[in-house]
Amino acid sequence: MSRNVTAVTRKGNEFYSKVRYLGLAGSAAMFACGVFLAASPGGSGEPLINRSMVGGAISAAIAWLAWVLTYRPRIYLLGESIAVRNWFTETVIPYRCIARVRTGGGLTLELRGGYEIRACVVGKSPAGEWCGYPSAKKIKRSILPLLGQGGMDSGGEIREKLSLSLKVPVLVAGLHGVCYFALKYIFHVA
Repeated sequence: MSRNVTAVTRKGNEFYSKVRYLGLAGSAAMFACGVFLAASPGGSGEPLINRSMVGGAISAAIAWLAWVLTYRPRIYLLGESIAVRNWFTETVIPYRCIARVRTGGGLTLELRGGYEIRACVVGKSPAGEWCGYPSAKKIKRSILPLLGQGGMDSGGEIREKLSLSLKVPVLVAGLHGVCYFALKYIFHVA
């Protein structure tokens, strides 16, 4: 296998996973499964509203999980800092605060003071281990020239915030609402 193949794409100053479309496909498939659960009466005789609520909740939860695990993780190289968006957090780190970039076992930013930030966009995997983590090395090559930029007086602290990205479950729930009304009032499904 070629060691030049990477699992990340760079677009401008943004790095994201090539498998992100699997998350979008998973979200769409789960929406379709939820609509199927709502539209098929089955043998229980449950009313349409109950089937719609169950199908919508299940598909929204799994679609959100697929979105968070595959589409959401990214790295942004900003003017004086790097932004690492993981599954549930976003961390902005000034370049001057980064002591070292490690690529063994995925991409890890070692900060001055001993704290570490792991980037989920390139996580630990058997394929990465076997190939030597070329994706992590690709990102590292872009980060290294930027390290140490900005003096001590340039400001900027490490900022980490919780970021749940609830757009997908809200969208899926809204689409299920539209499907419920279409099934109930247009197609007269009971």
